[in-house]
Amino acid sequence: MASSTSDPRTPDARVRILSTEIIHAKNTQSPLERIPLTACDLRLILVGTIQKGLLFRNPTTNPTDHHPISRQAFIENLKSAFSKALALHHPFAGRLTADEHPDGSATVYIDCNDAGCPFLHAVADGITVDEALNQPFPVPPAPVLWSFFPSNDVKNYHGFIRPLMSIQITELVDGVFIGWTINHAVADGTTHWNFHRIWSSICRGSGDHSPPVFTRDSSLEAIKKKIRVPWSRIRDFNEDNLVIPPLKEGTFHFSKKKIAELKAKGTAELSGSRQISSLQILIAHLWRAVIRSRADPDPESETRFGIQVGFRGRFEPNKFPAHYFGNAIGGRTVTMKVKDLVAEGSLGRVAAEVNRVVAETTDEKLREAVEDWIESPDMRGLGEFTEGALMLSGSPRFDAYGTDFGWGKAVAVRSGWANKCDGKVTVFPGPETGSMGFEICLSPECFDRLRMDSEFMAAVTE
Repeated sequence: MASSTSDPRTPDARVRILSTEIIHAKNTQSPLERIPLTACDLRLILVGTIQKGLLFRNPTTNPTDHHPISRQAFIENLKSAFSKALALHHPFAGRLTADEHPDGSATVYIDCNDAGCPFLHAVADGITVDEALNQPFPVPPAPVLWSFFPSNDVKNYHGFIRPLMSIQITELVDGVFIGWTINHAVADGTTHWNFHRIWSSICRGSGDHSPPVFTRDSSLEAIKKKIRVPWSRIRDFNEDNLVIPPLKEGTFHFSKKKIAELKAKGTAELSGSRQISSLQILIAHLWRAVIRSRADPDPESETRFGIQVGFRGRFEPNKFPAHYFGNAIGGRTVTMKVKDLVAEGSLGRVAAEVNRVVAETTDEKLREAVEDWIESPDMRGLGEFTEGALMLSGSPRFDAYGTDFGWGKAVAVRSGWANKCDGKVTVFPGPETGSMGFEICLSPECFDRLRMDSEFMAAVTE
């Protein structure tokens, strides 16, 4: 029942593209300019894009006047609002460019040339919302879902010739899916969810249009530098035909009540000695279950869980602004021995170790990490990451279900094919306040054993 991998570049025959239009930034007040990519941006240039989407039941009324709405009218409203939102985020309409230097290095920029963003209108013949969700629990993605996302063949390093953002609106029998592909070398999750918050608010006729901050003005001095990176590493890199081993994927939901129960259990194991967050306890719960599900791991071997730490709000006195445009994240790795991870009564200790790594990620450590990266740029493709490690993306703080285009809350949040590999975990906020969803991608054997793990599944909400 879980979805196995197939080539997402082969579209489902039932999904037909009706039209493609290049949308430009309408009446932008920002001058054309070039924005240099930072270390936080460039470390992602060889991996895949951000692909996210929202599934809605059929919109029936116009969000501005609440009159009955036709399919064409609602598409035009989305398109018009998108152009206005793009004017506030004009770098998305540009392309990457590079200044090559005599020593073989290059400085990479966003060229804000308003080359535009593709806006695709598609129809999924005979496909319902329930089929797209591929019920029943635990909600693996239907194979047709990959065809709801645009630009499935694009990697971040294609941004020199391919759009930095693409949108696809797919009409279902009883709903609509809004999918997008965004170059991850120019934006992180906070940036792209801020864009969709503004786009949806324009659709509703709202005036909540807090513009992003494009300047690299922060107490993190390294973010202001025009970085030189080995140009041949980007120019010659190619993972277009990277073969991903077979995978299975599913979304597991955790209610506020179940999360509280896990936190109480973990805290009791620690004798109340340390505060742990809801996300940290879920990371511990999942990490332990995945390692248990892998075939006979060596108890003395080390296992790793990669997490992201945000820069926004850090670096006194001139903090990163909340609406900073770009990537403002840094990677951290939690490492434990297998025997310590899976030991009886270790849930709290694992969560505490995650908490420790996060708590010790001081501004100074982040500053040193960025400076070290600039001195020795480390740009990796998806096929070059540590085999067997788990990697977390997303955040329960992203207000995905609050992205209201005037039709109410989405039925589901989904991600596309980009960056999927064994051990990839994406966290979303759940549809109910305080709940979370984990989209988990594993080898088929590991995934099947995870679903049979009674300790893990006891905390999952159907």
